[in-house]
Amino acid sequence: MALTLYQMIALCWFQIITGPNMGGKSTFIRQVGVNVLMAQVGSFIPCDRASISVRDCIFARVGAGDCQLRGVSTFMQEMLETASILKGASDKSLIIIDELGRGTSTYDGFGLAWAICEHLVEVTRAPTLFATHFHELTALGHKNGDEHQLVPNLGIANYHVGAHIDSSSRKLTMLYKVEPGACDQSFGIHVAEFANFPEAVVALAKSKAEELEDFSSAGNFSDESKDEVGSKRKRVFSPDDVTRGAARARLLLEEFATLPLDEMVGTKLAETVTKLKSDFQKDAADNPWLQQFL
Repeated sequence: MALTLYQMIALCWFQIITGPNMGGKSTFIRQVGVNVLMAQVGSFIPCDRASISVRDCIFARVGAGDCQLRGVSTFMQEMLETASILKGASDKSLIIIDELGRGTSTYDGFGLAWAICEHLVEVTRAPTLFATHFHELTALGHKNGDEHQLVPNLGIANYHVGAHIDSSSRKLTMLYKVEPGACDQSFGIHVAEFANFPEAVVALAKSKAEELEDFSSAGNFSDESKDEVGSKRKRVFSPDDVTRGAARARLLLEEFATLPLDEMVGTKLAETVTKLKSDFQKDAADNPWLQQFL
């Protein structure tokens, strides 16, 4: 597996890795760091042959834990380690990041993960393995050269750890294989079943997850994915939707920031804000990403 990985890095040096809990994402990215380190100190590595470039440093943001003596929470520790990567990594480094942003709200965590990915791709440009459960991040890895790609021609690729759901028993089997493409679900409830949760708890968890999915993404699913066995319904967020939506949201914030709020009072202020909101809602009518934003 090590040789295959290094060949993949040579072609796609920023890899976003998704897939089920317990599917092997963390093991896969950690073994890369271990193999690169062993090779660099002159040790054997578990493959027939490999070509590994020298790295000036290996940065790893893996695991989570607080430090009560220092007054640092788990999330703060995660942010401190990530800040060290952003400040210290060069294009000669190797970066391994596992589930960044899980210690805060979904929206804050996703925003941080996206911004960090863009910085590593556009500024640092170091070989990176980024394991995540934020499946929306895979929009960064659309085919190079696509006119709608968010960060074009920069060696970004999506990979996932494979899993299979039996169509009759609904049993989840981990395949422990790294395959091309993105995965759109984490199978967290299936893992809870592995841990022998009470059936009533599992059933309620599935029900609540479906309610939340319907509430947060109403009307934004592709019809073809609804009948797939073991597949979560997919949000119809094309790269173009995300790009145009983000640009329009940024414009709204800029327009609001330039308002002379100190000079505007009462009715005039309310009318101006209402107009901004109305214009924004019109633009969001044909953009699923903006609808989710609202």
